[in-house]
Amino acid sequence: MKILIKRTGALGDVILTTPIVRRLKRENRDAEIIAQTGYPAVFKCNPHVSHVVEPGQRLYWEFGQTVDLDLSYERRPSMHIVDAYMEEAFGDRGFSIASKRQELFFNTKPLFPLPNRYVAVHAAHAGWRNRTLPKATWIAVIEGLLKNDLCPILVGTERDGIDGIATSCLVPDIHVQARLIASCACFVGSDSSLLHVAGATDTPIVGIFTSVKPDYRLPYRENCTAVVPPGLDCLGCQERASAPSTVESCERGDVACVQAVRAEDIVNAVVSAIKGAEAFQDTT
Repeated sequence: MKILIKRTGALGDVILTTPIVRRLKRENRDAEIIAQTGYPAVFKCNPHVSHVVEPGQRLYWEFGQTVDLDLSYERRPSMHIVDAYMEEAFGDRGFSIASKRQELFFNTKPLFPLPNRYVAVHAAHAGWRNRTLPKATWIAVIEGLLKNDLCPILVGTERDGIDGIATSCLVPDIHVQARLIASCACFVGSDSSLLHVAGATDTPIVGIFTSVKPDYRLPYRENCTAVVPPGLDCLGCQERASAPSTVESCERGDVACVQAVRAEDIVNAVVSAIKGAEAFQDTT
């Protein structure tokens, strides 16, 4: 039997389909799974997927089952995206944290010597304004990390660069990014694609959330911390938008949330995450 699983985009949303693919294969061991997506790199070296096809590509196979995940999360905006996928595909929300963890297959050999003081910083120029923090905030974060004897490295693509910040890895290859993030002491970024790349590593994560609640987007794994804007009761406005929720919305009309996130809160969260990871390592 052949099973087709579809999720066109975006990149982070496609990465979060990997637990669904893994479960489909576990429950249908003899099946061939074909993934249809605009981000085929997500399934590079994935042992559960037989073929990857582009959206709109003509399909010559007959499928015993089709799992269409497009709009499944958007129709359930008050649910974690992986739970929404699980419900669409299997009629339940999964059974354990480990079963809902995303995965990428990349070179896991560390890039940096110990002690590791590197921090991957994704100053994301996201597709939505209410997920894009001002560059000034990120510059202040970088300055704060340096004051704490940490070594920030900008990650992402060219559009995520910051003038004057030379230490960077701005390439579109998500497997290169995953290896770099996996080699760092911490990852910090807003709710965007590399947050979900980071979720496929064991690196502590600090995620910044505004229009979507962290309960619905943080990876299903340990060592994940959320930073949200203080003093705003409209956090998670996307949940209250008309479903399917597919476009940017702002109840206030001024995207004040991204301006309200404080650089010092982000820096403190990163420092705490690293200290927590170091303390855990010392006890093992």
